[in-house]
Amino acid sequence: MRAALVLAAVALSGCLDADERCGPGSLAAGDDRACAMPGWLDRGYDVHVPAGWDGVSALPVVMLFHGGGGNRGGADRTTCPVGAVDSPQCLAARATARGFVVVVPDGTGGRPLRGIRTWNAGGGEDGWDCTSGAACQSGVDDVAYVGDLLAEVGTALPVDPRRLYATGISNGGAISHRLACELPTPLAAIAPVAGANQFADTGGACPRATPVLQIHGTEDPCWQYDGGTQACIGEGGRKTSVATTLEGWRLRNGCAPTFVDTALPDVDPTDGVTVTHRVWDGCAAATELYRQDGAGHTWPSGWPYFGEDRIGKVGRDIGNDQLLDFFASHVAP
Repeated sequence: MRAALVLAAVALSGCLDADERCGPGSLAAGDDRACAMPGWLDRGYDVHVPAGWDGVSALPVVMLFHGGGGNRGGADRTTCPVGAVDSPQCLAARATARGFVVVVPDGTGGRPLRGIRTWNAGGGEDGWDCTSGAACQSGVDDVAYVGDLLAEVGTALPVDPRRLYATGISNGGAISHRLACELPTPLAAIAPVAGANQFADTGGACPRATPVLQIHGTEDPCWQYDGGTQACIGEGGRKTSVATTLEGWRLRNGCAPTFVDTALPDVDPTDGVTVTHRVWDGCAAATELYRQDGAGHTWPSGWPYFGEDRIGKVGRDIGNDQLLDFFASHVAP
């Protein structure tokens, strides 16, 4: 199975040497570009610009982070129904239609398999999983990288600093949590999928409130809902639980210990998944959860990038619109 993971990542890696800098004023409405990151060798990014942009107004930015062992090409595809990257239901298509710029960066790659990339989302001591892989183990400063990334995007486009958002799956979800804690420019909201706050839950400083929408399957075999050492391949260090992560955000976000659960309509009874939307009461910053009962390590209504026996089921009762609705409702102070 490890060989299968490697081959899949290589197949998604694309031509990573071809990136050129998207310099000042170089992006226009409707552009889809692959751009180099000055100062960060082999860590470029893709950018999708709304076709309806007027060329002047400051734009909100959604950052989409790939999972551990993936890359930016796979991140886009993971959000698409059955992996169809030309679908209008993909995250990038849905987001740009609503006026968001979508930025999809690359984590740290290895040699020679540069398509196998990871983010340094924390952990690594006292039996906690170092999330994830080489990026965490080598201490790559991905908070600095993302700060530089936003500054670089800001040279090519006018960016609204009060409307910066992060999402991603697994390791990409975990780095979204860490960025909410540490990025110098506060994020307006995050919506991690299948990845919890390994950084803060293992002792990292997370001093500020941030609106959070966690999306997680109860049958996730790679990042277990209740935490633990299980992984998609064998076992590793302990990963934190969804409950611990959301209790941390509840306290930071000034919420009451009470919440309201709403069972969502079972839009697709054939997927074996149902969804409960949990909203904590009295929050200064929104704290919410889409608990996908029966779902695995998958993007809601997205691409099942491996077999169900390896990553579990894909739920199809929610999708990218719920995530974008959450982002659209939050602006940083």
